[in-house]
Amino acid sequence: MSGALDPIQQDLPLEEPSSRPAGTPQVPVPPSLFERAWVWLRALPWQRWRSQATPVIQSGATQLGKGMQIGATQVGKGMRIGAVQAGQALRVAVTRGTPYTVKLVRATAKLGVFRSAALTAARAIHVVGFPAVVLRTTIQLLIVHRSGLTIEEATFFRLEDPAGYVVYQAPSRLSTALGVAWLPGAAMGILSLICLIPALVPHRILMLPTTWLTVLQIWLGLAFAAHVLPAYEEAGPLAEQARVGLRNADPIAVLTFLPAWAIGKLTSTGGALPAVVGALAFWWLGGALLGR
Repeated sequence: MSGALDPIQQDLPLEEPSSRPAGTPQVPVPPSLFERAWVWLRALPWQRWRSQATPVIQSGATQLGKGMQIGATQVGKGMRIGAVQAGQALRVAVTRGTPYTVKLVRATAKLGVFRSAALTAARAIHVVGFPAVVLRTTIQLLIVHRSGLTIEEATFFRLEDPAGYVVYQAPSRLSTALGVAWLPGAAMGILSLICLIPALVPHRILMLPTTWLTVLQIWLGLAFAAHVLPAYEEAGPLAEQARVGLRNADPIAVLTFLPAWAIGKLTSTGGALPAVVGALAFWWLGGALLGR
């Protein structure tokens, strides 16, 4: 039949016929990169290196074992000493009697809770008013430098009480000590009024709506007002220096002693109470200047 398909041939080769002419010798295939790397690795002197490294490893293991043994011995001694001291303290408490121990524990707990709460409140106030802390410390540092006093340390902000401070040489004159302690607070008070009055005037007199600028002004104003009063580390030495000046009838000492002593008593519990007093005082002052 014309145009019919050829029958399937069963004996067709599975591989293509080689294009190499008959009788041509076969060229050997060079080893691959992996095979050459494997031969190079096997040719390395592993046995010699192993024999050289064995004494070093054994010596290091011995030293490590000795160090661990010495450390365990020292830890054991420390635990035994701590247990002995704890037992002695317990015996002392039992010897003094149960009522005394209970009173001591209660007094310590009350004092610890009070101090912890005051420190937590002071930290929160310092964190919220950190621009005032940094600026007040900077102003005090400049005043100390311009006064010619030696500066030993300056910390602009930390999560402690006081948050910022300057350690400087004790001034010989009371007027210098008064300026270093009070001028930064005076600058904080002026900045507080500059921020609070523009925030209070439009909203309490003109009844304008509150904006983000109002919130910013009130925040900065209260932050500056909270750091107006000097810290106990400043008011205490100032009061003592003024008390010495009272013997010589120094008029500056007469005017300085009572305010410095009162602020020293107020700030002796930490920075939280003076911050609240300063913020409330300048909030009232800002309203009073508006004629309220």
